[in-house]
Amino acid sequence: MGKNNRPRRAAKRSAARERRSPLRPGGPAADSGSRTDTRFRGGTANPFTRVEDSPSVGRLRREQAERCLQRLLLARGSAQGLAHLVEQELISLQSQDLRKLDELVTVRLQYIVAQLWERGWQPLDLLHVVHKAGPRLAPIIAAVITTQVKALHALNCAPQDWLNQLQVVVDEARELAAGNDQQAGWLLVVAMCKSGLGLVQAWVEIITVAGLISELPVLERIAPPPSEWGKAGDRVAADPDSERARVLKRIRALLAKAEATDHAAEAETFTAKAQDLMTRHAIDEALLAAAGHGAVTVGARRVHLQNPYATTNTSLLNAVATANRCKVIYFDRLAIATVVGVPLDIDQVEMLFVSLLVQATRAMTEAGAGQAGSFDRSARFRRSFLAAYAVRIGERLTESTSAATRSYGNELVPLLKRQDDAVSAEFERLFPFTRQVSDRYLDPRGWDAGRRAADRAVFAAGRLSA
Repeated sequence: MGKNNRPRRAAKRSAARERRSPLRPGGPAADSGSRTDTRFRGGTANPFTRVEDSPSVGRLRREQAERCLQRLLLARGSAQGLAHLVEQELISLQSQDLRKLDELVTVRLQYIVAQLWERGWQPLDLLHVVHKAGPRLAPIIAAVITTQVKALHALNCAPQDWLNQLQVVVDEARELAAGNDQQAGWLLVVAMCKSGLGLVQAWVEIITVAGLISELPVLERIAPPPSEWGKAGDRVAADPDSERARVLKRIRALLAKAEATDHAAEAETFTAKAQDLMTRHAIDEALLAAAGHGAVTVGARRVHLQNPYATTNTSLLNAVATANRCKVIYFDRLAIATVVGVPLDIDQVEMLFVSLLVQATRAMTEAGAGQAGSFDRSARFRRSFLAAYAVRIGERLTESTSAATRSYGNELVPLLKRQDDAVSAEFERLFPFTRQVSDRYLDPRGWDAGRRAADRAVFAAGRLSA
């Protein structure tokens, strides 16, 4: 018996070391030590090595990974708290387990995104909301959207607006796409670690994104979701040489000149010409549609507003929309506005709003440049300035629109009434429960400065030459 004591003691020590190993499933987190740091800091060691398991072992790994993923996705708290939880969950997993966990979370996020399409969301809506929560999170949702939409195998029948949005999303996901391994199957955490993130930080950001998009509300369907897309031949591509495309190009050029000039009077002249051209082009298209006895086509589009002063900037969007025969509703929790109107009017509203927002921001910055003190940099002053600017610009745009409309004569009255009724009916269908709100601005200096900045504009009527 004495001769066997030494081998037995050696075997016991070996078994104890194996039980304490942080790479063994169920191993204690307290012994994580430096041996596992490369897995969590994005070191040279690869924690995702593919190993073929037997069917029974593979099933057990999947069950373990599903339980782990469920605990992770239910987690809430600070980034530090999430990082601690992630490390406790992952410390005992082997490379095969990490890879299985990555496969599961990639599929889970794609499933959530697919459900959001059916609940009224569109690609840029998701990108906007996630970016608002944290700019570093935007590439994650962009990568998920890109891979999920590709899995539909239906991009050849997607609406043109979807394709335009997806191009923006693809550009945002470009960094993570560089880590895409097509042969091994694309995995989200693998791609994030290849882009430079550590394993724990990658999982913290994934949990944050998953929690955010899992709690998003239902939005109104302003376009058919992927499940209702038709055949490839149903999509009508835009003709770059059409009259509409040429007029929109001229409007964009006028607005670009208004944004580029440092002279306020010159910027206002360009903006006035753009509004006049927009009104006349919209009326010409409406007359053509009426001559063909076609029904009034009404659509909707979402506009994503950026902080600061997202809510206040809605006033400017509403002023531009009202002057161009559209209606606006604002979802303040998401900083998303929806514009309802005739498709051409919506295009023009979006262009003019973006341009005026640039001009308003510049005017606001210059408003107090010659004043003593720093009141012009306060949030109250700037909100008041932007609100007054929106009101006065709305009045000016309405005057320009009315002048251009009068030049067509009385034949427009029933036509515009029919269009207004169609827009109102669609707005009520999409948003039956709304309330009107107004903000109170307490800084008279900001209000007066905003009206003066907008009051300098002189909106000249008259048809423009090419």
